[in-house]
Amino acid sequence: MLSPFLATCGNLSALVWRTKQGSPGRGERCTDVRGNTLSYGTRYLGRIQGIALLVGGAMLVGGCARLRPTADGELLGDDAVVAHARLLQMADTRAMDTLLVRQALAASTPSVRAAAALAIGQVSGRTLNHLARSLLADGDSAVAANAAYSLGLLRDTASVPALTGALGGRQSVAVEAAWALGQIGAPSRAAIEDALSKAALPEPVLASLLLATAKLRPVPVAQLIPFLRHSNAEIRWSAAYPVSRTLAPAGVRAMLDAARDESAPVRALAARALGRSATGDSLAAEALGALDTLARDSSAHVRINAVRSLASYGSAATTAVVALTADRDANVRIATAQILGTVLPPQRSVWISAWNADTAFMYRRSLLVSAVRAGAMLPALSPASADGWASHADWRYRAAAAEAGGSARSSSALLENALPHVGDADGRVRLAAYTAFATYADSSRFAWRNQILVPALNDPDFYVRATVLQALGSRASAAETPGILASYQRALADSLNDARIAAVRYLAAAWKRDSTNFPDSVRAMVQALKPSDDPLVRAEALESSIFSSWIAAPPGRRRLDWYQRKVRSVLLPALAGRPLSATIQTERGAMTVELFSIDAPLTVDNFASLARAGYYRNVQFHRVVPNFVAQDGDPRGDGNGGPGYAIRDELNRRRYGRGAVGMALSGPDTGGSQYFITHSPQPHLDGGYTVFGRILDGFEVLDALVQGDRILQVRIR
Repeated sequence: MLSPFLATCGNLSALVWRTKQGSPGRGERCTDVRGNTLSYGTRYLGRIQGIALLVGGAMLVGGCARLRPTADGELLGDDAVVAHARLLQMADTRAMDTLLVRQALAASTPSVRAAAALAIGQVSGRTLNHLARSLLADGDSAVAANAAYSLGLLRDTASVPALTGALGGRQSVAVEAAWALGQIGAPSRAAIEDALSKAALPEPVLASLLLATAKLRPVPVAQLIPFLRHSNAEIRWSAAYPVSRTLAPAGVRAMLDAARDESAPVRALAARALGRSATGDSLAAEALGALDTLARDSSAHVRINAVRSLASYGSAATTAVVALTADRDANVRIATAQILGTVLPPQRSVWISAWNADTAFMYRRSLLVSAVRAGAMLPALSPASADGWASHADWRYRAAAAEAGGSARSSSALLENALPHVGDADGRVRLAAYTAFATYADSSRFAWRNQILVPALNDPDFYVRATVLQALGSRASAAETPGILASYQRALADSLNDARIAAVRYLAAAWKRDSTNFPDSVRAMVQALKPSDDPLVRAEALESSIFSSWIAAPPGRRRLDWYQRKVRSVLLPALAGRPLSATIQTERGAMTVELFSIDAPLTVDNFASLARAGYYRNVQFHRVVPNFVAQDGDPRGDGNGGPGYAIRDELNRRRYGRGAVGMALSGPDTGGSQYFITHSPQPHLDGGYTVFGRILDGFEVLDALVQGDRILQVRIR
């Protein structure tokens, strides 16, 4: 632990450094005596007992710590390295140590204090809400801004007055205070609306406050409309975003004006805001005219949003939508194929024409799903067709055929097109087929549950088992529990935890809704299960009394020195002005990425380690949602693969602007190797997914990526 003496030592160390400016890093060194480690268990590190590195928490022996210069002149000694490591460890364990936070906030090292303020929110340290509020007035803007952000993560309603007061203070703090008020939501409405009605705020603060209104229901459209005429395009965009995100009818007329804005991002939001559900009957014709114009916009992002809104008008928009199947941009064509079923009739001839408009796999895959949804069966799904996808040599085509079958509106079409694929040799194809049937696990077609889904509990592919377990869990029962237990035992050998999580979730649900029917022998079998070291698996058991032994059992442990190595290899170079960066070399070109080593050091280290090991070489972008994200990092290729472990989220103040790089998740703390890059700003992701980098160069490559494109390699510098 840091002690008051360490702060004194830091000041003395600074004096030593100033007298030895010609010999960086050669100041006198403290004796290597450190603090008691916290402990944490992860399934992929196993049980490692912590070692005592710090004695008594307040004792320092010998001279002052070795110093390291940072870019802004901050000096980091060994004591600061340990402080950063312990804060990382605390955030990674999600186990709040109030004494550690208080002592870190009393340190003389600015980066340690800032990290402590952020950790309060990352760990959900609600016992320190009052402390975070007091930090809004801290003399260090980084500390105060992190405290404001933490209060937003905590959604601390009691902090509304303090956050409101911070809106008029330092700009960086005010920006985070505005964001936090939005996260708190309804209790902040009066404060947000009042701030918008008052004297001019700095533009970054105003933009943040406008975006905060997107969290309010209803959105205060009347207050936003004047800002749609602001001279700053960022302000206009920030005012348009809440209106477009919520499809607010009261904002339609203003969005019709915004459709002519000189800024393409503003026009893109206008296109999204003019959907049929917002315009009603009175403005539908005018909105259709505007969307027809936007569908020919010079920006592909605008055209993508326009075609999605046009689809909401059904057959009235057929001509404009069909025209976009020949668009010059591949992702516009794909976006069009995805929604074509809403405007085209089920006649096969119409769909054949659309099919022939583009031969690319992703376009045709999207079109196939749309066609089946609309009740049209294309030749690609016919077993008799020479070009049939159901028997294609490439697993992607067979999986697409199974996926399309799952979109069928009739049970006979579903059985005809999806059922043959449950026996496919490739688990990715079987997964697509079982996913189609999983929808009906809780329906009146209960025979499908027993005849199709239950046998899949023994499937060799653990993603199939996980999907089926999740589907069956909606009607968990004691009668099925023996089969679930057997599936869990099989899942213990899986490289990833999906099936284990789903099985424990099922068992907990079965006990909750059907405990009176549990035979004593089955109950004993569940209670005899060895507690998992995986925190995500354990989390599923915490609310269930049948897993009481798991709750009492301590998790595995990760040593403090592991975190110290990450601080020295990732954080310190960044503080010294030498952060890690990456080049993502794709088959369409290269993207240069700045990595946020200070904001998300463990996430950056994970990404860099995987890249250096060649993990991303020849991996495809398995998911590209036009004008939303391009997602990569799954060597399996269907969006379900990973490295065999999970990392904790490191939520931070970085925002999801255009080109932001974030961790893909299937729930909190489930990151691994998959990441995504945003095509356009996505404020609704802020505070929910770890931002660990941003694109500096190569936006034209990002926009050109199509699902299925390959990464050649990722180089770390």
